[in-house]
Formats: sequence, C-alpha cells, structure tokens
Amino acid sequence: MRHLPFSRFVLMRTPLVASSLLPLLAAIACQPGDHARTAGDQYGGTMVIAVSGDADALVPPITVNSTSFEVDGLVFENLARPGATLDPIGDQGWTGELADSWTWGKDSLTIAFHVDTTARWHDGIPVRASDVKFTLQLYKNPKTASFVAPLLANIDSVSTPDSSTAVFWFKKRYPGQFYDAAYQMRILPRHVLAGTDPAQLQSSPFSRHPIGSGPYRFVSWMPRQSIELAADSSYHRGRARIQRLIWSVAPEYNASVVRLMSGDADFLEFVNPPDIPRVGHAPNVKLVPYPSMAYGYLLFNERDPNDPSKPNALFSDRTLRRALTMAIDRRRVTRSVFDSLGAVAYGPYTHTLPYFDSTVAELPFSPDSARRLLDSLGWHVGADGIRSKNGRALRFSMLVPTSSAVRMQTAVLLQAMFHDVGVQADVESADIGTVRQRNEGRQFETVIEAMQSDGNPSSILQSWGIDAAKAKDGGNAGSYENPRFDALVDTAVAQFDPKRARAYYFRAYGMLNEDAPAIWLWEPLTVAAVQKRIHPVDMRADEWFANISQWYIPSDERIARDQIRLAEVQR
Repeated sequence: MRHLPFSRFVLMRTPLVASSLLPLLAAIACQPGDHARTAGDQYGGTMVIAVSGDADALVPPITVNSTSFEVDGLVFENLARPGATLDPIGDQGWTGELADSWTWGKDSLTIAFHVDTTARWHDGIPVRASDVKFTLQLYKNPKTASFVAPLLANIDSVSTPDSSTAVFWFKKRYPGQFYDAAYQMRILPRHVLAGTDPAQLQSSPFSRHPIGSGPYRFVSWMPRQSIELAADSSYHRGRARIQRLIWSVAPEYNASVVRLMSGDADFLEFVNPPDIPRVGHAPNVKLVPYPSMAYGYLLFNERDPNDPSKPNALFSDRTLRRALTMAIDRRRVTRSVFDSLGAVAYGPYTHTLPYFDSTVAELPFSPDSARRLLDSLGWHVGADGIRSKNGRALRFSMLVPTSSAVRMQTAVLLQAMFHDVGVQADVESADIGTVRQRNEGRQFETVIEAMQSDGNPSSILQSWGIDAAKAKDGGNAGSYENPRFDALVDTAVAQFDPKRARAYYFRAYGMLNEDAPAIWLWEPLTVAAVQKRIHPVDMRADEWFANISQWYIPSDERIARDQIRLAEVQR
C-alpha cells in the first residue's frame, strides 16, 4: 500500500512568476548526474532530513503519516521491489529485497518466495518464512484495522514448507498478484510481535522501538524532536553508504527552510514554489526535481459527522455534490497556488500512474449550471446572498491543517468561489494531529486532503471502495459507496490484457467523477532541496527514499556534524 495522508505542502506566501522558475528548473535538469562522482570513501557521514511532523507509530500495518512511512521503509523490507516504471502487472523488472528468488505455480495460483538466508533481524535473529506468514495474518487481522487489509483480500494464506520458503496462495488469478504479495506488506518479526494484541499495536513498545531487517536500524526517537537510524553493517544486501539518518522535526515549514539553508539540515523533501528561487541560488544547496504521485482534493463526508449511522443531510445528495464541484474553477485554483509548478487533478490518480488518462470525463467549471442545480434542489438565495431551504442555510465547514498554508490558501480560494453561487463555506483550521484524528473518526463536514497514491491502480478501492467505507477507521473517510464503481475496479483488476484493464479503469474513473465524492484540485510538481555535499541517487515517485542506501557523502565533504552526537545536532 502506498496511499497515505500527505502533509508536506505547508506554505505559500506570494504569487509566482512562471518565467523566473522554469529556466531555473531547466538548468537543474541539465546538471550532471550524481552518478558521475565516485571518488573518496563513500561510506559514512550523517544526513539530517527536515520534516514538519513527527511520526505516529513505527509499525507498517498502521502507519498513516509520511514521516512514519519513510522511517518504516528503511527499517523494514518488502519481499521484492518494482522497477523504475512501477508496473503493477506481473513481475517484469522487479528485484528481490527480503526474498532473493521466487517461483510461480503452474496454475498461477501460488507464488513461492525464497527468503534470503543471510537476512537477519536487527536483534540478530534470522528472518524466516514464518515471519512472512505471521505478517500476512497480522495485516489481515480485523483487530489490526490496517488500511492495507482490503488490498490483500485476494491472498488466501501463506504456507511455509520449509524455513526459507513462503508460499502465497491466491483465491483467484489476477494481474496484480505479484504486486500484492511482494510489495503491499513490510515483513515483521514474529518472534517480537507474536504476543502483542493487534488492537494495541499503536501503544506497544515495538511502535516506539521497532526491529526490522532493512538497511537501517532504529537508534532513538525523541518525540516531536527527532528520529535517528544507523546503517546496519550486516545488512544482507550490503551496507548503506550514509551512516546516520536523522529526521529533524521542525515546528513549521519556514523553520525547515532556515535549517536547510543554514546547514543545520541536509534535505527537504518538498520546496514550496515561492521559495524555489532563493533556495536554488543558495551556495550550499541544490534543487532536485523528481516525479510525484501526490494530489489534493476537497473531500465530502457523506455520513453525518455526529452520527455516522445516518447520511449527511447535505453531502449524501449526489446532485448537490455535483453542483458544488461545478462552482469551482480548479484550473484557477491550481494556477493561484502553484503557478506553473502544478497541474489540475483529474481524480484520485496522477499523471505518473500506469493507467492515467487525461480524456476521462470531468464535471465542467460552470457557475451558472451550479446555480441552476441548487435552485432545482430548493436551495434559494436569501437577502444575505446565502442559499437556504426549509430554514436551513447552505453552510458547511472546510477542515484544514494549520501546518499547511498551501491547503489554507486553497481553502480561501474555494470559499470565495462557493460564495459566488450562494454557498457559505467556513474555513476551520486545526493542528495536523487533530485533523488526522478527525479524519479517521469521520468527524468533519468537508476536509482538504493531500494524498500520495501508489503504482497499483487497484489501490483506489482503499480510499473509495465500499469495504473501506464500512471498516472502522477505514481509508474511505468520506464514506463514498457505489457498488458499480467497485465492480468496475474489480473487473479491471482481473484483466491480464493491459488494454482491457485500462478500459475498465477508465470507466471507473469516469463514474467516480460523475458521482463527485470529492472535488479534485491539484497535482504539485515536487522539487526537493539537498546540501551539495550529499549525492542523491534515483528518487522514485512513490518513495523518494527508496534508494537512499545508495546515496553518499564523499569523505572530503563531510562536516563536523558527522562526528558529533545527535543531541548536539538538534539545537
């Protein structure tokens, strides 16, 4: 699963001038690659990653924020990892991670993964096939309440004919079998977690001191300050080049930029467009554009936030949602927030996904059509300019995290556009933790979300499918339910012919847009910033950190921080 609440967009201050940014980015794109430099001892050093939010729990089945996701991705391993195209169909281009080989059954209903016999948990215990079996059971256990569980529904079980072989048994043949088995789960240590109540993973000691098998081992977690990992010298696929990674939690985005430009931090995952010129011209920093799977949207809650057993008096009405969608000029919103460094979102799938299609049907921007639909529903404009029906004003709140000025700016723009058609939308801000909690508990009317999807198009059911709507704390926080949509995605998933699969996904995307469970807003271009002494390698769209074990700091470019204690770094 690679579909997570996404909270890195945090600040927009001034309108952008496209002509000042595009040449700068073009120059960056023409710079020599970091692969060219190989001189010096490449093993060692410290890299400080500036983030605006702390982790929640370092347990992959329940991870819900980006900081946790990044740390988990380096402490734990998948069985295998995809190639550069992130193709979810079959196993072409995939390479082993925890597994060193695999064999398909003759009927394609099984895949036997051979676990690398040199793999060790960070406490020294060998990784075994029983760990893989335990991991599947934990992810699928209803008490775990994992967001990933719906994506594992077609995996029946895992058997272990010997200590190094984990055989996945599938309920049916489908193109995404390998992706689901190899990449949806990060493998967990059975010997550590077997006695833990799945319902208590969030509060378990393991969530604060994880033990994995990945290239980095956990060192420490200072709440709301930092998380430190160290390269595991005995890692079975070879020691990571950078010795220490530190996630440094800043109170807000500006503080992260200051830390980066002063040299107190080494990496910032996302540079807001207004800051690209000054950050890009800093003598010690370089900008690194990379592909993204992020998108933003206004989500309607179709259930009553005070009583989820009841439909929402406003947003359970499909026609009302369509009218509100047509009131929003999404292209203007995108230009205002991102200028030339963003694209309009077509739906909960981005330009980088294998089955993206820009010809999918969209609801048009048409304020006049929006007004006519609202009139037809009995919502009429009063003397104050706001519509009402049966004594109730057409009014709702938009929940936005205070840490994300991009979403705050978006909310202000939406508020004005809604007002133009007689709708009062109030901006309700809260800290990111509160927003996340209310989102999971579905205690909101609307919320401006930013998400990052993965390369598997079937994961769309994780946020928009019926099962996810009915599950407690499921990923479908807006409670959108349409069995025809689910059926189209299920049919697409079952297609071995990519063209046929694309056709069914196309119909599913169109249906989702027609039903308007959300207003799709923008896709940002992602530009990271990194200290020039650090040489990044192949930042992937789904996980920028996926190849961080190959990043390096030449010995002649290391600084005093690389020899001092974490406590001295965090000042």
